[in-house]
Amino acid sequence: MKTKKYFICSDIHGFYKEWIQSLKEAGFKKNDENHVLIVLGDIFDRGEEPWKIYKFLRAIPEDRLILIKGNHESLLIRLVERKSPNYCDFTNGTYGTLVSLYKDPNEVRNKWILENGKNYNDELIFIKDALKVFDRAKRKLYDNRKLNEIIEWIKSPQWRYFYEMGKYIFVHSFIPLEGLGSNPKHYYFSRWREEATKEMWDAATWVCPYKLYLAGCFDEEIKRGKVLVCGHWCTSDFYNTLLYKNNPDKQLDIRKSNPIFKSELYPGLIAIDACTVLTKVVNILIIDENDL
Repeated sequence: MKTKKYFICSDIHGFYKEWIQSLKEAGFKKNDENHVLIVLGDIFDRGEEPWKIYKFLRAIPEDRLILIKGNHESLLIRLVERKSPNYCDFTNGTYGTLVSLYKDPNEVRNKWILENGKNYNDELIFIKDALKVFDRAKRKLYDNRKLNEIIEWIKSPQWRYFYEMGKYIFVHSFIPLEGLGSNPKHYYFSRWREEATKEMWDAATWVCPYKLYLAGCFDEEIKRGKVLVCGHWCTSDFYNTLLYKNNPDKQLDIRKSNPIFKSELYPGLIAIDACTVLTKVVNILIIDENDL
């Protein structure tokens, strides 16, 4: 009898082709009933193929797909609720996801200007009509069928903040802590599994995992034999800070190398974010059922 294999990835960030290539190289098969895919959040923003990622994930049976919310899932929901992008939406690529799912309003307006400019004698009327076209296109970014379908899916119970399996605790970045996000001093929260609020979880999706690990915020779980598996933070920083801080010759270039971080010196920590936007690689961690 075949054992189950769990394929864990994170921070795909809209790079469909790169992600599919990594899954193929890892041996993942969408139709294999013994293959389970675990995604640690941040599936969109920055890359230009969010719809293909969505369609691929929706084609996997729910009993073989574990979806963990990241900070970029929250960013997308907030942008759609506001219907108005802020600076953070541009720098994090969230507005770009809306554009990829429809069209850039600037492109729509510019195309209209090129096609209709010669038909206007009154410049003021021309400008007003161009702005109307721009406003209609901008509204369609939010009234887009694809976007609304994705938002409904992200809000569904299929998405969770963590998944625990054997000795492994899968999160986007870290477990929720007492005082995290509102207090410079934060502490391990013994009932985080049962009582952590949405606000506590949202704060936990933004943090640097190894800093909280070094601060002892996961020590109680390590005593129970648990291992934190996280994304969110590029693994080169784990290597350069935790292993190669005093060895510049070994330090990794974030633009080229972000392999999965595992070390006997930090037995309760595995990090997998490959910084795909720079490396064009998605790390795939494989865990066999017998290793749980």
